[in-house]
Amino acid sequence: MVLEAVLLVRVHEKVPGKLYVIGEYNVLKSGHGAIVAPVNLFLQGTFVANHKTTIIEDGVAYPYQTLLENGCPHQLKNTVTTITFFNEYLALKNIPLQQFEYTIENNLISDEQVKFGLGSSAASVVLTLKLLNRLYRTNLSPLVLFKMAVLIQRELNALTSGGDLACTIFDMPLYYVRYDLNWLLNEKRTFELLEVAWPLLEIKLLTKLPTFLVGWTKETITPDTNGTIDSAFFKKANKLVHHYLVTYDDIYIKQYQNLLDKLGLTRQGMITPRLEALVKTARSLGVAAKISGAGYGDCGIAQINDQSVVEPLTNLWENEGIIVLDIWRKDNE
Repeated sequence: MVLEAVLLVRVHEKVPGKLYVIGEYNVLKSGHGAIVAPVNLFLQGTFVANHKTTIIEDGVAYPYQTLLENGCPHQLKNTVTTITFFNEYLALKNIPLQQFEYTIENNLISDEQVKFGLGSSAASVVLTLKLLNRLYRTNLSPLVLFKMAVLIQRELNALTSGGDLACTIFDMPLYYVRYDLNWLLNEKRTFELLEVAWPLLEIKLLTKLPTFLVGWTKETITPDTNGTIDSAFFKKANKLVHHYLVTYDDIYIKQYQNLLDKLGLTRQGMITPRLEALVKTARSLGVAAKISGAGYGDCGIAQINDQSVVEPLTNLWENEGIIVLDIWRKDNE
């Protein structure tokens, strides 16, 4: 057994960024769904056995214990909280701790250190969990890792809908329905929740999606979180997500963007000038396009049913200062 504990001296993992195909905002409501897809840009990490646990990011080494005692930089908060959470789980299972050097390589931001908006916060939790799961050979299933990731977000007081976590963990396109948020917030239990069914939660893996062209606006605006979302939005949005799930007809992409446009009237800056141009130029070619995610910059997507539109659409986007990212995952990747 002692031999087995030191066998894994180096562990490497990579987890993808994600894009919302349809269902953003809708999936904030318990029992409502979205379709999310992984992309070919990754957050990567490596554990190497060491005499003390250290996190290395951008060439700077941060001893884990020092971060715990003195607080940590904002960009490492997710990572440190995840390691601490997993250590508590290991203590419950009477598994001895190992020390490691953790090197993180982030390709989910541009060379100018601007985020693409592909879910790097969720990815940092998932990457660390996947590495720990392999290091300790705990053989936790993707569903248990998902629950862990949500519970870590709860601890951080930074709950997302969970669609980003699910997509990054399963590393496949999926239809995700949010768990009962009120149930989770009222739950006093933590690790026991890994063993039970979560009300309303549904994760359905999708083997095939249409092809999308991804445009990055290079805009990043702080989200306006003051606006409320009325029940009429949720009702219409959920219906469109369901229709799209069974047909992949781009009419529902167009209609969903129309809904988001209306929502944007109550949220300052949600539909930025370049996001508006991204949708408008695509429509001028008869192509369905929408923002992907919360808006406020980042990325938009266009459903490509005919490859002949890719070149003219790329040119139109580039004229508007929108950069095409070749990150959409093909069926065989």
